[in-house]
Amino acid sequence: MANLLNPQTAIIEAALEDSPEVKSYVYQQIAEFEPYVTPQTVISVILKDPGKLALQIEAEGKEVDMEDLKSHYRISISLKEGDAKISAEGLDKDIFTAIRSAKDQLLAKLVAIQDNIVSQQERNMAIHHAMQNTMIH
Repeated sequence: MANLLNPQTAIIEAALEDSPEVKSYVYQQIAEFEPYVTPQTVISVILKDPGKLALQIEAEGKEVDMEDLKSHYRISISLKEGDAKISAEGLDKDIFTAIRSAKDQLLAKLVAIQDNIVSQQERNMAIHHAMQNTMIH
């Protein structure tokens, strides 16, 4: 947990309404990133303008009710280390649901990356092992 509470963890407090409940919930949610971060990882939780999604929603062929859209919370969670960055967004009328959605989407991306890397490593090890154990008849 020390990785998550280091000074490089960036929580945009004003954007999260400076609410102790919201901050506490953010820390609970980002604790799940612990297996995927290092002390150099910067975690950002940012509240974004949901109205800026209107063009994207219209491009998908959906109707946009700007008043309804503006009543939503749009939360972005990013992990950044060096030049590498991965992020996900959650959108919901409830800030806690939006935070959880962003966290769940980001975790899904991280798990997929980890599964892909582990599979490649296992495959490479199996090939290496097979090459080392050549049998002579």
